[in-house]
Amino acid sequence: MKIKNISGTSELDCVCGSWLKHWENFSGKTATYCGEQYCTETKNLVGAHVRRVDISDSNRYILPLCAKHNKSKEELEVFSKYTLVSANTGETCEK
Repeated sequence: MKIKNISGTSELDCVCGSWLKHWENFSGKTATYCGEQYCTETKNLVGAHVRRVDISDSNRYILPLCAKHNKSKEELEVFSKYTLVSANTGETCEK
């Protein structure tokens, strides 16, 4: 699956305490490594705001990425086993 970071989201808040915690709460998984397919980083993980680029999908999602890949402006190939979680808090934690 290919994704791209969404710029201008660093000021957005979530009632989960962090976007990484938001991802864990709604994916049912624990973030243990960066979601970028070839990255082995297990520290400095964040809940990155991303969008899919491999299909027509305008939704915004959260996905664990390391700090380096969170700043990337390039398309990233990510592990398909890492579930994308909706960044729309009205559909998730504020429902």
